[in-house]
Amino acid sequence: MFAIFVLLWIISVLLIYANPKTPWAFWGSVCLFLNGFGGVAVIIGDNIIPHANNLAVTNACFTIKCIADIFQHYFATYAFTCFALYFTNFLDFKISNLLKNSIVVILSIPSILTFIVYPRFEPSYIFLSAWVVPYTLIANAILIISTAKEKDQSEKNQKILVCVCVSPTTLFLMWTSYLSVAMGYDGVWELNVYIILLQFIVFVVLALKYGILGIRLRVERCNLDDTIDSVIGGMSIISHAIKNESATINLCADTIRASLKSYDNIENKLNIIKSSCRNLSDFARKINEFRIYDMDLEPYDLYTLSERVIAQVTPLISGKDIKIINLCKENFVITLDVVHVSEVLKNLIINAIEAINNSGIIKIETGFADEKVYLSVIDNGIGIPPESIEKVLTPFYSTKKGKNNFGLGLSYCYKVMKCHKGNLKISSNVNQGTRMTLLFPVKKVVNVAGSITAKAD
Repeated sequence: MFAIFVLLWIISVLLIYANPKTPWAFWGSVCLFLNGFGGVAVIIGDNIIPHANNLAVTNACFTIKCIADIFQHYFATYAFTCFALYFTNFLDFKISNLLKNSIVVILSIPSILTFIVYPRFEPSYIFLSAWVVPYTLIANAILIISTAKEKDQSEKNQKILVCVCVSPTTLFLMWTSYLSVAMGYDGVWELNVYIILLQFIVFVVLALKYGILGIRLRVERCNLDDTIDSVIGGMSIISHAIKNESATINLCADTIRASLKSYDNIENKLNIIKSSCRNLSDFARKINEFRIYDMDLEPYDLYTLSERVIAQVTPLISGKDIKIINLCKENFVITLDVVHVSEVLKNLIINAIEAINNSGIIKIETGFADEKVYLSVIDNGIGIPPESIEKVLTPFYSTKKGKNNFGLGLSYCYKVMKCHKGNLKISSNVNQGTRMTLLFPVKKVVNVAGSITAKAD
């Protein structure tokens, strides 16, 4: 039984460490921590109380055991229900935060009532099961339904992993710790140690292979070479941005050199160079803020932002039969970090340019889909193989073979969108093209002129 609370508390600490200040992580950690007290109660009852040599020690141990049992039996299921609500955003609809908090408080009434009626932990397991069983079933139903309805594939995969790890365990514990006792089957709860051990093994395997609940375990050698590689990897995202801007500056400089005899378009090219240099300066300043996820949010028109980025990347299509068409609606204003989102859009357009071999069209459009605002970059290039779509957001993974491609661009884009409480969605077909979509919460909208009815694929 010692393993029960140790393993559960280890996962509890890892969960809150990996997801600080996240409501669902808080409730998940609390649930695991409270369930761990079940192991504490068994150890005290079976291994300490029988060997107590005086009445004072015995009474103290009984009190501690009573408290541990209350924590697990009265409150762990409530915490699990709150975890399911927050993890699935089940309460994320148009009601006030006060009402949401009130719902969470109301759900605690059975736990509090049970404690009031049975403060010394001599409960009626029929009474306990009357609310624990519905809470457990409803929480699991919320998790499973949310997983089935999830449209974002990466989010869906994570929810599947959570269901695999959580649902069998909680349903089994519902039977062994409550229903079986209520039905008179004593001793069934002793199987808990095995199911929790199995849960821990499943959790470790999933965390090693896929990452789960924000936790990704790695096995690596700690030596100087690894440390240097980590430092270089941390700086590579800046190098990626500099690479893109440098390419623009170099092309403009070459154009100016070739145009000196006629003096045509020199002013325009110089303006692009100045803009790119300013972008480099802004990005270098903002990257330190990005490290702590601090976005400088302000209302900005997506059409204006798109026009500005298109002007910056236009030199990259010089001499190529590629058209960039801005279909963004004017006066579509949302709250965002202009520097970072501009860099994200630039990355997506450059990716689209590089995906077109000879001639093609790149479209940029805005709209609403599934209660999200989207900004999409669509190309008719070579596309991304199905087996690579799941991997392209992974740092250092790249489908491009050039020596200057670090595989960091889309990872950066994904992180920026997460900092905006949004997402990056990718859909692609080989030899048909790719659609990269930035999804922002609809509450980011400040102003929309006209009607936008297009749907993101």
